[in-house]
Amino acid sequence: MATARVVLIAGLLLTYALAAAAQEGGCVSCHETHFTREGRCASCHRGDPQAVRETLAHHGLLRGPAAAWRMPGSPILTRGRAMRDSLGCRRCHTTGGRGERLAIDLDTAVWERSQTQLRDALQKPAASMPDFALTTAQCDTLAALLLHDGDPHPAQETYQVRFQHTASDTVPVFTRLCGDCHRALGRGGPMGSGRDGPDLSGLTGEFYPVPIDARWDAERLEKWLANPRSLRPATTMPPVRVNRGELQAILRELSGLPAR
Repeated sequence: MATARVVLIAGLLLTYALAAAAQEGGCVSCHETHFTREGRCASCHRGDPQAVRETLAHHGLLRGPAAAWRMPGSPILTRGRAMRDSLGCRRCHTTGGRGERLAIDLDTAVWERSQTQLRDALQKPAASMPDFALTTAQCDTLAALLLHDGDPHPAQETYQVRFQHTASDTVPVFTRLCGDCHRALGRGGPMGSGRDGPDLSGLTGEFYPVPIDARWDAERLEKWLANPRSLRPATTMPPVRVNRGELQAILRELSGLPAR
């Protein structure tokens, strides 16, 4: 009888311990807690607190700066916003509900990616995406903001970008006149192959990283192509002769896709 009582008490203690671990998260058996006011470990870091195998417990784990996505007052998010705007992410992507639709909607896609996949997307960019030469820490900082602005459970599927190709096989005017030095993603798809000049994706949109009073409208672009040094004396770009029709074609090719 005494042995049965001991077994019963031990079982109750084990059940209580397991319940307590489940309440606090099994993470605490290996890691010290921090920022407990923000919730359990998985609230910020993802993963599976109930799993005992490390590979399962750490599934989808967010490490380092990326885990700050759930902390609105974090300086990491402030730096992430500055990076997003300086890199011009929104000139191709939608994030935080704003941006062009020339590339994937980050709000509905970012939570489907692991931290490693997010890093790879930034450090090993797709063919039409600029290489920003970001460090791992910078990638994680930007990832924190994208996760903060994104929807973990989007109500709709990620939109599919459909470039507006024409029936003609004519080379885009941008590719012909600018493509030796520049690249751009426009409403007709990727254009140009040059890397000497900056990527001009979204040049005419509101999210291209230029001073607020220097938007690239038709007048400014025409003046720039006629004499780049009249706007930027130190530039090495030579004048480019374009007629009115070619200028309008470039503006049209660089414009974003219409809203859904």
